Amino acid sequence: MTPGRTVRLIWFVTWFNVRILLASEFFILTTFIAPLIFATLAFFLFRSGGGTAGQTLLYVALGAGMMGVWSTTLFGCGGAIAWQRWEGTLELLVNAPSRYDYILVGQTLGAVVFGFYGILATLAWGVLLFGMPIEATYPLILPLSLLAAIVSLGSLGMLIATTFVLYRHANALGNLLEYPIWLITGLLVPVATLPWWVHPISWLLAPTWGMEAIRGATIGAAPPTLAIAMCFVLAVVYYIAARVTLVFVLAKARRDATLSLQ
Repeated sequence: MTPGRTVRLIWFVTWFNVRILLASEFFILTTFIAPLIFATLAFFLFRSGGGTAGQTLLYVALGAGMMGVWSTTLFGCGGAIAWQRWEGTLELLVNAPSRYDYILVGQTLGAVVFGFYGILATLAWGVLLFGMPIEATYPLILPLSLLAAIVSLGSLGMLIATTFVLYRHANALGNLLEYPIWLITGLLVPVATLPWWVHPISWLLAPTWGMEAIRGATIGAAPPTLAIAMCFVLAVVYYIAARVTLVFVLAKARRDATLSLQ
């Protein structure tokens, strides 16, 4: 495939998946409603601790929005292959002329982009109900921070999707990954306050650096250069790992004729 056709394929699949998720009541709840509830509760808790209202709410709003992004990434990307299997389209997509990993990239990016609507909804919620000021310390770096977070989370979602295909009911593992990742990646509680042995784990996860990049561009004292770079580095690592896993799984499924039974 030519680069232009590859980009068009990924864009079409991404936009198609966003429209599918917009029709899902579960993802509407996960992306728009749940982060607002979390942000409201966390804001009152943080304010009762003596923090500055405007800065505290912005910190919490970004974290609560990223919580929705992670939930959408986890369930949307983890369930991508499972849904294809249930709908009977997995075999058709795998055997299509287009590379299947490009299709999977579009599906995972669609889930992540859809999830980032939650951040906008959370910010709007803070402005309308709590008078939160919208300010960015580095407004020119903020778009790059958002792009880095989207790319890294999309690659992580692809890795999740390819590993979940090994077992038919492995998407149930997503229920166990949601809350621990919220905690150890510092979405609401700073990573520095966690035990020392948790820090290396958080450094290997894209939500940690994506959140650092966005917060650094909005309320940080210095440009989030390291966080942005780590997002792109982890994105490359995740994609390579996902590609290797996908090639192995599909080769085994074709050899054993068990693609729909994995």
